[in-house]
Amino acid sequence: MLEWKTEPRLRRNFQLYITQDPNFAKLCDRREDGMGLEQFWIALALDPPPPQRWEPPDRQQLAFQHLASYYEPICHKAARAIVDTHSQILWEDAFTIARLWLQKQDKLAEVLRKYQPNGPAQFSTYLQSVLMRTIKSETDVGRYSYWRLLCKAPDYEIAQALESVYLGTDQIPQLLLARKYFKKVYIANRINGGDRRKGEIWPTPQGEDFAETANFYNAQRLLRSALPEVAANPPSNGEQIESWMHCCLKALKDKREREHNRSSIEELQQQQGLEIPDPNPESEEAILEEGFEEDCPDSPQSQIHRIHKLFETELRGCSSILEIQLGDRPVLIDPDRILLLKYGIGLTQNQIGELLRLHQSSVNRKLKTYKARLLSALTQLSQPEARSMESVQGWLQKNFLSPNRRDLIAQALVEAIKTLKFEDRELLSLRYGQKVTVEQIGDRLALPLDQVQFNLSHIESQLHKYLFTTLKNWIKQYVDKWLYDFYKTALNHTLNQGFNLLSPDIQKNLEFYYTYRVSLETMTEGVGRDEQRVHDLFWEGICQLETYLLQELSEVIKLPLGTRIERQKITQLIEDWLKNLERSD
Repeated sequence: MLEWKTEPRLRRNFQLYITQDPNFAKLCDRREDGMGLEQFWIALALDPPPPQRWEPPDRQQLAFQHLASYYEPICHKAARAIVDTHSQILWEDAFTIARLWLQKQDKLAEVLRKYQPNGPAQFSTYLQSVLMRTIKSETDVGRYSYWRLLCKAPDYEIAQALESVYLGTDQIPQLLLARKYFKKVYIANRINGGDRRKGEIWPTPQGEDFAETANFYNAQRLLRSALPEVAANPPSNGEQIESWMHCCLKALKDKREREHNRSSIEELQQQQGLEIPDPNPESEEAILEEGFEEDCPDSPQSQIHRIHKLFETELRGCSSILEIQLGDRPVLIDPDRILLLKYGIGLTQNQIGELLRLHQSSVNRKLKTYKARLLSALTQLSQPEARSMESVQGWLQKNFLSPNRRDLIAQALVEAIKTLKFEDRELLSLRYGQKVTVEQIGDRLALPLDQVQFNLSHIESQLHKYLFTTLKNWIKQYVDKWLYDFYKTALNHTLNQGFNLLSPDIQKNLEFYYTYRVSLETMTEGVGRDEQRVHDLFWEGICQLETYLLQELSEVIKLPLGTRIERQKITQLIEDWLKNLERSD
């Protein structure tokens, strides 16, 4: 009942069984200690009977949660018994460990199955001994030690914890790198090489551990593998490393505490006077802005639409390009149908050559001709050389310390910096990371002023060359992607038409299986049909789609697609389309 007061789902589930299951209602009316109810939930959790229509789909998980709520007093007893014996363990830690263990359904199921009802001990005693062993293991062995937590937590969890305390994104890579080497130093000095005996809690690190970590950190910060956010900042010392580790530790503690005390949305909504704001409020201004976004010449939608129109115009400009109907949709294809075979169906150049009785070199040459036209048009539109020249200097000035990982130019420059020599990375760190003037750099490195300026210019030229090459590669990749999307869209539209021609029963079967991820066995139980009939409808639908697409493609290509490889490609096309099934109007 203690748990039900804060868990509305369990309260509603309990009331549902009272109203729908007469046997359960009788168990509630009995004047006994609740053993009947406990056995009811145990049977439902371990060996559930066939579901009733009114039962929730997650009835087994809810049964485990009911049992966990019954056994919470045993958690309290186990924690109190441990604390009375081991004064160095906090009661809150022991109780938290026991509760978290109880929420693991596989662990609770294992204990329930192993318990012998005819044995000498009651189940409460048996479970309490299991919980006490668990608490000892998590504390005496050091598994709940905060320094062990810092060493064992994965990087992504530490990054999430640091982000939750609004630490600057440029600082997080520094802390993660420092934690990496602190972990190695601490384990070597205090766990494996210290006076700690096996089974004791992990000890507090000493000052020499932080100083040794700082030496490793400083040696690694300017290597090619280091991130710009690390290389751009000055070297660290033992005091700084210690401060960073305590920052990581506090963020991890706060994160774990929030997770343990997390409230559900249902609980929050039931609190008096609390309103849950709409996560996606749509104001009138936002709706109006959305309507005119495509009309804005600089909006992403407008740019994509412009490139799409440009590519279609350029493709039409190629020699002998035809506009044919695939289903009821016009599609641009070349006389040999190479583009459709390559980017639509996915055949290799060798397979296309065998089908069209052409040499592979001829297929390759024709493909290059069409792609070169699109590549030339996109290069003129995007002007990568001018853009890369403008980007290098401005990015170094503004974003060297904290590059925007979502920006493609920034990603390319981050990779470019990794290719530089150690001394070049150090020079960038001084000039753009630590904001040291050219004159001060010259004094520090014992170099004349013009030499420092020449070195910086040379580095910027290297970055520009790398970025320009990267942009050119992206443009080539974009042309390939557009061709794939262009012909795949036409085939998907044709499959939509074929799907709409299937019988309603076949459509429903395919939608259940691919859209709602319902297995054929579950469908058989749910609709009460013969199992063989459900399987027959499913495979009949796939075969009809394959036949329809093969017929449409054969009419367009003017060649039969009957070989094993071609049929495999068609089958894969249909499988991929069904996995993203969306009904057309």
